[in-house]
Amino acid sequence: MTNKSTLQLPQEFEQYRAIIEETVQPVVQINTIERNTTLFESKFEGNPYFPLTMEYPKNEQGQPLKLLAQINFADAPKHLPHFPTEGILQFYIDGYDDVLGMDFDNGKNQAGFRVIFHEQIIQDESQLIQDFSFVQLQDEELYFPVEKEMALSFDTAFEPLMIDDFRSNEIYATIQQQLEENEELEDKFYDTFSGTGHKIGGYPFFTQEDPRAYGDYTDSTILLLQVDSIGDHIMWGDVGVGNFFITEDELKRKDFSNVLYNWDCH
Repeated sequence: MTNKSTLQLPQEFEQYRAIIEETVQPVVQINTIERNTTLFESKFEGNPYFPLTMEYPKNEQGQPLKLLAQINFADAPKHLPHFPTEGILQFYIDGYDDVLGMDFDNGKNQAGFRVIFHEQIIQDESQLIQDFSFVQLQDEELYFPVEKEMALSFDTAFEPLMIDDFRSNEIYATIQQQLEENEELEDKFYDTFSGTGHKIGGYPFFTQEDPRAYGDYTDSTILLLQVDSIGDHIMWGDVGVGNFFITEDELKRKDFSNVLYNWDCH
């Protein structure tokens, strides 16, 4: 990758450049602006692209799931290997559930969330759902992490392995051993490699721990989407973060039925 020489590192960590550069991956950073969007645009919250012929996703009680995020790959940078170059990918979660549709025992159980990929896009809006009033969460008490509709724009970058990723325990082991003696430097290392922000690809951030470190999830190495608590209108619990992961093989096959969903907060 030609980008590695441009990796910006604090001077104190230059001595570890060789280790860190080995881990660099492309990432698409997501910016938000509060505004109304068309059915086709990339967005957080708002109304999804949804054909009338398809069944709208619901939870096990038959209540509709709500759109968290929609990515139209035709408008996204062609920067990440194996990702679609067109089509619309959507992430729905359960706003009626106090844990927002996450299953603690099986993070791939899509009963309370859904990831849907529309490979062929119908341009004729008369064939799409226009009225999403049935999704509105009626009760004031109900809570959804994204409170306002936001259009998305994208920046491309490269980033090294972040400290919360389960693979960092092994890859950064020698660095962390050396930093243990210096609390200030250790803090700076954690700040530099925090992984925060909205993104597709790259490496994740967690407020707790990486759920992929255990059991059946170690192959779900690709960060499909991260939505962070940024600004006044995105908040996961107590300043948390939501992530979705997929295996490389599933992504290549555009199979989004086994996506791992996790969110955590302080």
